[in-house]
Parts: sequence; structure tokens; C-alpha cells
Amino acid sequence: MYRIVTAILCVLVWAGCLHAAKEIEFDATFECGWDGYYRPMEWTPVEIGITSDLKEPFAGTFTLGARQDGLNTLNVSQSFVLMPDVAHSISLVSKFAYGAAESEMVIRDDHGRPRWRRSRTMWDFSPQNRLLRAVHEQDMLIGLIGPGQFGLMRLPKETACISRRGQGLVYVGAMRPQAAPWDWTGYVSLDLLVLCDPDWSLLKSQQVQAICEWITNGGCTLLVLGRHPLPQGSPLKAAIPWEIGEPRQVQLASDAIRGWGLDPQQTETVTGWPLSLKQGEAFAGRITPGTESLLGTGRIGFGRVAVLAFDPGQFSDSQLSRTAAFWTRLIGSCIDGASSASVGSAPPEVRAQMAAAGRGRSIILAGSQSGPAGRPNPGAYDNRFRIGVAQSAANHVMNYLFELRQMQPLSIWWVILTLTSLAVLLGPVDYWVLKRLDKQPYTWLTSTAWIAIFTVGAYFGVQWLRAGSMELRAVTVLDGIADSNCAWATSYAGVFAPRSDEYQLEGLAPNQWWSGIAPMQEEIWAQQHEAGARQIYCRQADGGNLPVSLPISIWTVQSLLCEWTPKAMPFSAVLSRKDGGIAVEIANNSASDIQMGCILFGDSCADLGPIPAHSTRQFAMRTRPFRLWSSQVSPFSGRQGPNMYAEIELPRMPMVFHGVADNIFFAQGCLERTLGMYTSLDSETAVVCVMFDKAPAPFTVKGRSYDVNHIQYARQLVKVKGGMDHD
Repeated sequence: MYRIVTAILCVLVWAGCLHAAKEIEFDATFECGWDGYYRPMEWTPVEIGITSDLKEPFAGTFTLGARQDGLNTLNVSQSFVLMPDVAHSISLVSKFAYGAAESEMVIRDDHGRPRWRRSRTMWDFSPQNRLLRAVHEQDMLIGLIGPGQFGLMRLPKETACISRRGQGLVYVGAMRPQAAPWDWTGYVSLDLLVLCDPDWSLLKSQQVQAICEWITNGGCTLLVLGRHPLPQGSPLKAAIPWEIGEPRQVQLASDAIRGWGLDPQQTETVTGWPLSLKQGEAFAGRITPGTESLLGTGRIGFGRVAVLAFDPGQFSDSQLSRTAAFWTRLIGSCIDGASSASVGSAPPEVRAQMAAAGRGRSIILAGSQSGPAGRPNPGAYDNRFRIGVAQSAANHVMNYLFELRQMQPLSIWWVILTLTSLAVLLGPVDYWVLKRLDKQPYTWLTSTAWIAIFTVGAYFGVQWLRAGSMELRAVTVLDGIADSNCAWATSYAGVFAPRSDEYQLEGLAPNQWWSGIAPMQEEIWAQQHEAGARQIYCRQADGGNLPVSLPISIWTVQSLLCEWTPKAMPFSAVLSRKDGGIAVEIANNSASDIQMGCILFGDSCADLGPIPAHSTRQFAMRTRPFRLWSSQVSPFSGRQGPNMYAEIELPRMPMVFHGVADNIFFAQGCLERTLGMYTSLDSETAVVCVMFDKAPAPFTVKGRSYDVNHIQYARQLVKVKGGMDHD
């Protein structure tokens, strides 16, 4: 008997080992962020490498799930086909919360059955052992594609970031060209992308197109030309506002060398690609004087780009001690708005702020006279994180999404009335009725009945008090540039569920990027282990991240953030100078009425009246003085904006826009475009902003009946015909 039992146990253990060995068919590598650097709650690139010991092709899906904030867990999936003995790379983009403990990776076959599952620990209380290292609001993150030449990789040790929050660190996250993100969202967390003479043959056209899309959405890129010329069909070459000439040797002027922070006593000769301005550009680039046409700065859409048309590695060795000064000045010329006339016309106290990076950051030499001496303590924020301007503004936008009658707390008087009624029925009423009927022994039965009745009544009573149909609330901002194909949209949406169920969205564009979003505390500590219990399932493919399923619990609001490029703007505007004033023609191309609007210049503004749907209206008016770059929130206005705690100077809106407009233009997904617009304003450029009345939501909920409350704003950057004098 003993031998039989032993044999059976051995067979069971052996069978279990064989089964386990059979399941282990895959292995996956996991690389996240820009060399491990990321900004919490923002899009972050992920590179997955899958290998297998299978002997035949395998078709399935890879799913990555991780907590993206305090409430939501984002699960992104992508289909793939794996060939035997061939490694397969999957490029994903996801969001990760600060202090997210782990991520889960799952491989399923084409029938949806899990074939492989692993959890990867991402957080450790020792910063050196963390898979992801958080970049804070006062820090600058520079992405690098290509070789880090001429001391570029030493910037974290020799430079610092300065902002209204004080001095922060500079991080350089390098990435192989083959691993560069395939979607524009992979670059969102960067302050600057440096394309330092990469081998363009290693970059696919989709990767370069993603970089161009990110720039038009408010990104900033420094392109360094060298041994690898831009291919003729490159989307980036078509997007930049310069023509690149044939290479030739150039002896740099001493003034140019001094301007770059190098030693002007040294004679420097380089092989460069001279730049010339393209004709017919809506926003012409600028070639820095005295640089032999080897440095250009300009705009692409709402973003900025700079081109250094030679390889700085050609400088003599005597300049190596000044590399930090060279890159600091070059990066500064790229991220600032010095080419905009609005900088020169701004008040002195905000001129430096306008010239800073999109989030109020600029780079300086560590210990320079322009900033605090010394280096910031890198361990000061190892276990805590302060949210930034965009997330603070998003908190206020979500307050609007949650302003539902169904979400209001029940009055305490209903609770008092219910308990008092139950006490009266169980006490005096039950006693006197049963005594009168001579049925007092039945008090246990009547008490149970009263309790059951009140339990059922309380359940259905709460449903009656909080009764209401399903409701969709949304705030959408559409931004565009006149006479161009540059258009972007951001939508904050909240779906109130009257019952627990899985909800599906319809009418989605394939290029939309969806994620959850939740209100955040001003300061987050690593010890706060939040559950991220709400699951959001998305399929990521073809330049989009679309929700497949949204499980929403009863009487809760699931808030969502969507970003995409619309096909066209819902209105067009033509501005011209007439009789010392403004002549404005607005064509409303949408099916919704324009309720109100305004025109913003660098130092003045004017209001617009209503415009019916599918109609054109002309206005003749004079502008009034308006200080765009001043304190956004007055202590007496009662308006709440992101300036309350953000410690950053932001442009403000005229009083005609109030409420959620105080924050939506500065919220996540809109801030970079807002600052890109406003730093472009001058006497020849204006922003036309309108608000639509009862515009349809950008999506629908499948198979549901619900109420819609949608606010839609649209802004367009417009060139004034013939220039303009302001009154």
C-alpha cells in the first residue's frame, strides 16, 4: 500500500512538472520610459520583446495592465504574430501612476485563452532599484535619439532646470532608433527631443511621422544634422520651415562661437548643411544671424523646432570643457519663444516666463548666476510627488464632470426620519397594537416583518431619491491653425452609471487615444498604496488606443480623457484691417450654433456675438486693451484656476469665458497647445475662440438611453491680412 501511494504521488508531481513546463512557452523583456524616466500619470512608451520556444507560428494578443492613477488601472492590448525562433518587438504606450507597484503582462491566443502571465515589480523604496524613475514638475526630461555627441550625456551633471518651483534636475533619456515610439503619445512626457544625427535608415516612416505629430501638438525638437542626411521623403523634412542645402565647409565667425558659449579665440571650421527659408509657410522659420545659416528656429503647428545644421563633434578638443554651455544655449534657443514678437511686447516680469519651456521650465548651467547656486538634492522627492499645472487644472475640470444631481450626498434628515420611524414602529406602535389584539407573543414575528419592510424600503428609497437616467458630461477643446491641416482635439468626459454594468462606446475615430483620469491630491506619497480598482480595457493599434469595455459600478462616474486629430475645424475665420478697426468674418460650418466668442491679440481683445449653424457672419469692431500675460485668477473674482497652487504664470481668458473655461485650456492635453498659441500672438496673429451651444458629444454609448451635457470650445490661430494696429 505504501509503495502504491508513493508511486501515485510521484506520477502526480511528474505530471504537474510536465504541465508547467508545457505552459512556459514564452518569455518577454520589458523596457519602460525614456531610459527608465517617466512622468507619472502621463503617456509613457513601453517596449516589449517576445521570444518563444514554439515550433509553429502563433497568433495572439499581448496585454499590459498597470495602475495609471489612484482610481484606474489601464489595460492595453495589441495583436501580434510570432514566428518560430524569431524575436518579436511590440511598441506600446501606457500610463503609470506614481508609486505603481507592479505591472501584469499576459499573452492570450486567438481564442482569448491565457497562455502566459507574468507580474513585473516596478517600484522599490530604494530609487536605484526602481524600474521607473519619476521626473517631477520642476525637472526637465530630454529625450535623445542618436549618439550623444560633444558632451550631451553630461548635461545631468553640469546643468540644472529652473522654474517657478525652484531648481530641479535635468535628465537625458537615450533610446535606440529602432525602439523609438511609433505613436505621438510616446513623446508626451518629454520637454525636448534631441535627434542627434541618428541613422535615419533605422527609423521607420511611421516613427518619424509620430515625432512630427507630437511637435504639432505642442512638442519641442532639436534636430542635429551630421553624417546621415534627412531622406528626401522624410515627413520631418517636409514639415520643417527650411530647405536644407548641400554640405559645404564653413569657418564659423567668432561672434557665433561666443554666442554658443564656446571659446571665440579658437578657429573652428565645420562641414555643414546651410539652411534657407521655405516660401509660402504660414509661420515662417528664422535663421539665427551670424551663424552662416547653420542654426534655424521656428514652429511646426503648435510646437517648436530648431535645426543645428552641422555636427558639433567637429569642434576642436579645446572646446570640450565648454560643452555644457554650448548645449544649454542651443537648447534654450529651441525651447524659448524668442522668435515671437509677443515676447518682446510682454511685461518684463513675465517675459522670462513666456520664454521658458511649455511647462515653465528652462535650462541653466549648474551654479550659474541666473539661478540658485549649487545642485538640487536629488533625494528630496524620492518618495513624494507634487502634481503639476496640467493635472491641477484637470482636477477642476473633473469637478464640473461630477456636478450631477445623482452624485449629491443624501440629506441626513432622510436617515433620521427612517430610523425614527423604525423605532416608533418597533416600540410603541408594535406594543399597543399587539396588546389591543392580545397577540403580544407574536412580537418577534412583527419585528422581523418591520425590519424586512424597512430594509426593502431603504434600498428602493435610495434608488428613488437618487433616481435619474444615465448621463454623459463632456468638455471638448478643438484647436487648429487657419489655412493648414493642423488640428487637434481634447475631450474630458464623465459617464454616470445608474446601474453596475459594462458599457461600450461607439462613434470612435481610429486615431483617438483614450485613458482614464481621476482627481489627484496636490501631493502624493509613495506610501499611499491606492488600489486602482476601476479597470479600463483598450486595444492599441493603427495609431489609436480605443476602449473595448468600461465596467462602471452603480451610482459612480467614470471619467475619461480622449485626444485625437479631427478631420476639420468646425469654423473658419478671416481677419483683416479696416478703417482703423477689425473686420472679422466667421463661418460656422457645424450643425450647432456658436453661442459666444472672442478674439485675442498680444495686448488686446474683442468679443464676438452668436452665429447660427451653417451660416457666416461678419463683425466690424475695435479692440480693447487686454493684458494677456498677467495673474490669471483675481482674489476678488471668485474664479478658480490652476494658478491657485501651480506657482507658474499662465495666460488668462477674457471674462466672457468663465466656469470650466478657467481650467480646460490649461488641463492635461491642452496646456502645451495653449502656450504655443499665446506665445505666437502679435499684431499680425490672433486667436479666435468660440463656444458652441449644445454640440453633439464626440462619441456615443452603445445601446443606452442617456442625457447629454456637452460644452465644446474651438480655437483657431489666424493670420491677420495686411497687419493691424490696435486701438
